[in-house]
Amino acid sequence: MESPASSAVIKVNYRIRLQLFAVILILSVIPMFSIILLYEHEIVEPKANGLLLIPIFVLLSSKSITNLLEYLLFKNTLLKIHQFSERIKDGYYDTHFVLPIQKDQDEENYLMQVLRSLESLARVVRGQNRMLVTNLNETRSEANLMKELAEKDPLTGLYNRRYFDRVFQAEAKNAVQSGQILTLILVDCDKFKQVNDTHGHDIGDRVLKQLASVMKEIIRNGRDIPFRFGGDEFGIILPQADASAARRVASRLEETYLASERYGTTLSISAVSADINDRDTITEQIRKIIKTADNGIYDVKKRGGHGMQFFRI
Repeated sequence: MESPASSAVIKVNYRIRLQLFAVILILSVIPMFSIILLYEHEIVEPKANGLLLIPIFVLLSSKSITNLLEYLLFKNTLLKIHQFSERIKDGYYDTHFVLPIQKDQDEENYLMQVLRSLESLARVVRGQNRMLVTNLNETRSEANLMKELAEKDPLTGLYNRRYFDRVFQAEAKNAVQSGQILTLILVDCDKFKQVNDTHGHDIGDRVLKQLASVMKEIIRNGRDIPFRFGGDEFGIILPQADASAARRVASRLEETYLASERYGTTLSISAVSADINDRDTITEQIRKIIKTADNGIYDVKKRGGHGMQFFRI
């Protein structure tokens, strides 16, 4: 089925004059030959009754002639109008007639005027439809933008805690079905408060953006999901990643960040790799993973920060 936007051309039959000429010819010839036959068979006398035969013949055949005229002059065009209307109704708004150059309205028959009116109506419908499609696309774009703003951190461009809560639960369900390990890495920026106090919030924001940029750089594209919990707390969801994969990602994160402009900050990293089962509720297991990762961050901080801790549960 072709799309509503595709052009469908309905050609109008312009042989009306030829058909009308044929009808007039038939009306002229048939009575004449009928009278000749009647004369030849001496059914009527030429002088007495010949002239009466023409009106009698016309009266007897008037209904047939009317039907013939209707068929020849209107049926094709009415069929085209019906097809035109059906296509418009089905959403093919680019349907149109092919009409001759418009003459003065008084010089065109009513049928041609009807066709022009239908073409004008279809043009209005096409315009309204395009406007509706444009408005719908704009509304969808605005809705997508609002959704993105609601799910992303405005400073770093990473996903926010709301998005994390929704996606981590979905990934946990996927892990149950696939039997794959799900890993969560939490990251805390050490000495961030000191940077804010010493250099100001603009530099502090620059540090957070730098960390976010490094996280986007080192993740497995199309698989891992970096996010910002809030403040100087960040994290990465690693679907289908075991403890060794978690170590590689965490080490790459630390190495790349330390080589960047970080104003003396370092990272405390805690990674938890978990087998998600169907015995306990997803919510309970998620809570346990996050709590274990939080405790790992706390332990690294207690030791002075700038370290990593890994768990397998």
